[in-house]
Amino acid sequence: MAQYLIRRLIITIVTLIAISAVVFSILALAPGDPLSEFATNPNVPPEVRQRIRESFGLDQPVHVQYYKWAANYVQGDWGNSFSTRGPVSDIVSDRLPVTLGIVGTAFAISLMIAIPIGVISALKQYSLFDQMATTFAFLGFSLPTFFSGLVVIFIFTIKLGWFNSVYDSTVTGLWPNFKQSIMPIAVLALAGSASLTRFVPPRCSK
Repeated sequence: MAQYLIRRLIITIVTLIAISAVVFSILALAPGDPLSEFATNPNVPPEVRQRIRESFGLDQPVHVQYYKWAANYVQGDWGNSFSTRGPVSDIVSDRLPVTLGIVGTAFAISLMIAIPIGVISALKQYSLFDQMATTFAFLGFSLPTFFSGLVVIFIFTIKLGWFNSVYDSTVTGLWPNFKQSIMPIAVLALAGSASLTRFVPPRCSK
């Protein structure tokens, strides 16, 4: 078990590093940059724009920018937001409790769904329930959450008008906050339960 956890931890770290490098490279190589708004401002001289770019390191190669960003990120320096003019860490910390609440609730629901399905599927091998559970796990694991999230928004927000599609962090009260958390929790819980249902005990040969 310890070796499995260590192996999964290493794979997770490598995956996160690879994803961050790919996303950083795509954003860096895309047309424009965070200071592109200055390019259309006639009140900002070209030499001032160039000094600003140099101060942010935007004139350096992409791999150098990524190394500096990763080093600062590990040290807790996540930079400042151009929209709020404040530290990015403050923005993340403000939204972290809500995010952990939604993700934690979704994971707990996933366990409550996946464990009974996995146990019953293992006890009733090759039954109709087992086949349905396998199909559910396959579909839930194959469909990305951004697609199922769009489907849920289309049905319950656009067509039925039951929920809002945007989470409002300024909303107060237990029921309003719970209501706007239903859709993200449902999407994450279904995806998580489908993923966990795949790890059922192996079928014994008769």
